[in-house]
Amino acid sequence: MRLNFVRKLTIMTLIITMSGLFGSAGPVLPASPPGPPPAEALQRLLEGNSRYVSGHPEHPNARPSAAPQHPIAVILTCSDARVPPEIVFDQGIGDLFVVRVAGNTYDRMLLETIAYGVEYGGARLVLVMGHDLCGAVTAAVKVYPDKHAGEMLQNIYPAVKDTADAKGDHISAAISANAILVAARLAAEPQLAPLVAEGKIKIAAARYDMTTGRVIILGGE
Repeated sequence: MRLNFVRKLTIMTLIITMSGLFGSAGPVLPASPPGPPPAEALQRLLEGNSRYVSGHPEHPNARPSAAPQHPIAVILTCSDARVPPEIVFDQGIGDLFVVRVAGNTYDRMLLETIAYGVEYGGARLVLVMGHDLCGAVTAAVKVYPDKHAGEMLQNIYPAVKDTADAKGDHISAAISANAILVAARLAAEPQLAPLVAEGKIKIAAARYDMTTGRVIILGGE
């Protein structure tokens, strides 16, 4: 009887603690040691990607570790099984704070997750990465503007609409536009906008080429 009471009390304590981490204004967490500056973090990601593309990955930090995490970047990317960020960027355990969802968009829960990676993890770079042959974007282009489509597809509709008159492959144009628009939307969120304005973090967009393995930064970076 007492054991059940202790278990219930422990669970309630955990729930209260976790609910206190995030308020309507975003995460309320102890300050974490900041990661490398955004430009340095991006350079490290691109250098790792170059190793991956050239077939000479270093596979750093590949062993299990319970050490505190200090990721160099938050990566918001697609759930597609062919787009694993740690492999694509040749990074190891504890190096990336990864958020994956079909179509690389986000809702409120994922926004809190991203903010958690910035404040608690100390990441100063948030990279939104789309990819070629994205099934979610393809589906969104095909069903647009169906209002009965699920939230996953409707989140991609702004990119579909913005590229409706694009020359060439509409789906390909929407893939790039989706990453750029999601990055811009993130940068305007109350939890992140002040940090962006102060230059404490940077939010960028990228696209992964599934044929070559190369990651290209979008939006003039």
